[in-house]
Amino acid sequence: MCVIILIGGGGHDLYAYVDGFMKAHPKAGGIAINWLMFGSNGHISKPEGGVLKNYTTHIASDNPVNLHVKTICDPMKVLAWAYNPHNPIYRRGFYALSENGEIIRGPFSERVSFDKIRINHYYSKSQQERMAKIKRGRATININRSTEIFERYDHSDVSDTEILSCV
Repeated sequence: MCVIILIGGGGHDLYAYVDGFMKAHPKAGGIAINWLMFGSNGHISKPEGGVLKNYTTHIASDNPVNLHVKTICDPMKVLAWAYNPHNPIYRRGFYALSENGEIIRGPFSERVSFDKIRINHYYSKSQQERMAKIKRGRATININRSTEIFERYDHSDVSDTEILSCV
């Protein structure tokens, strides 16, 4: 599960932000947004209530896992999709840009930036949900998920409830 958060909390309009970004950057085919990997908060079983209130700790912001981006793009500026849904191939003259206007080539940025916008990525969640996800496998390729990838992402280095001001 992923949730986009505009830094600064409530009252922000994602559509207005993306529209303003695209107008300010005429060569932008899309905005590449770094994700911030949230951990399990130590939950063994799926807790009562929603994800946002139950999973409030994440890996350190400067951890290289957060170099991964997801993109909000203008489909009219996309030629095709590469090997995964994080990597659109843009029509000539258009690019994915970071929140700072830097060109992003591929599904990773060169540096992590969360100054204006980020994606909270809730990959691990509870151990119970993790095991169900492993059993389910991957939608895009025919390989099994492993517990190692979940363990790599399941960190509770920083407490962060900023998203709760947006809901």
